[in-house]
Amino acid sequence: MSAPLLEVRDMRKAFPIVRGHSLRRSIGAIIAVDGVSLTLGSGETLGLVGESGCGKSTLARCILRLIEPTAGEIEFDGRDVRACDKRELRRLRRDMQIIFQDPYASLNPRMRVEQLVAEPLLVHEITAGRRETRARVAELLQLVGLAAEHADRYPHSFSGGQRQRIGIARAIATDPRLLILDEPVSALDVSSRAQILALLASLQARLGLSYLFVSHDLSAVRYISQRVAVMYLGKIVEIAPRDELFNHPRHPYTQALLSAVPLPDPGRERHRRRIRLMGEATAGAAIAGSCRFRARCPLARQACAESEPSLEPAGSPGHAAACYFPEPLRLT
Repeated sequence: MSAPLLEVRDMRKAFPIVRGHSLRRSIGAIIAVDGVSLTLGSGETLGLVGESGCGKSTLARCILRLIEPTAGEIEFDGRDVRACDKRELRRLRRDMQIIFQDPYASLNPRMRVEQLVAEPLLVHEITAGRRETRARVAELLQLVGLAAEHADRYPHSFSGGQRQRIGIARAIATDPRLLILDEPVSALDVSSRAQILALLASLQARLGLSYLFVSHDLSAVRYISQRVAVMYLGKIVEIAPRDELFNHPRHPYTQALLSAVPLPDPGRERHRRRIRLMGEATAGAAIAGSCRFRARCPLARQACAESEPSLEPAGSPGHAAACYFPEPLRLT
């Protein structure tokens, strides 16, 4: 097998808790990402799912070094991302781009679409001269389903779905190899969501992109991903090929997430089994030396309180779960 395009090993991010205004001192830390390891192949989409606050977006930003990780290794196409200085990192980011969740906040309202899409072209010196830049902007807009004349308008004149298309055009302007998609459709209505997902799938096939698709929308993840990783309180608790995870979830948390996804068949929906979790996924629930999901797990046993399980093979090849009792469960 070829080497992965992206490899993250034992990633950790801690945000210090400080007290005082003038003499600030650290009194603790919030562990947002706690020892995460993952790989992403060329042309592959890895879905990353979990509840809000579980560390998905923090992990995504650490990979790009938009925020600095506390510990761990990041390797992109054989290059050590954490060892890059500012100049090397700037060159590397031509190959690694991000699309943000909110299409309203991610576009500068004072810049025309042409300026927004042209900015990465100018920063990375990809085009020379205004004529070449305008031609490339028009090409990018058409590639994402917008018209060339849209280049002269401001973001406020577009719908949410159109704004996200502008964000996608800006992200692919540098011909990247990796796109990190941080909840790219969560702020859109159902119709726009389907259109953007179809666009992303089309661009991946056409441009050979790799996606890290961060979302809490399991339906979107199932549509676009080849593999899926499930995060809970900073750790990956299950990872598997898409169909294997959706059809044979092994971790109780994954099973609970999938049981909440509505089925299109009303008859099956009425008789399906739902798993209700008590409480919320908060950092305070993680107790050192025990399973971090134990307080909410309907299947918790004594072993779960004595040590924290690590990711171990469960089921078919490529399927792993961080659970001492990874039993398959039929949700219908």
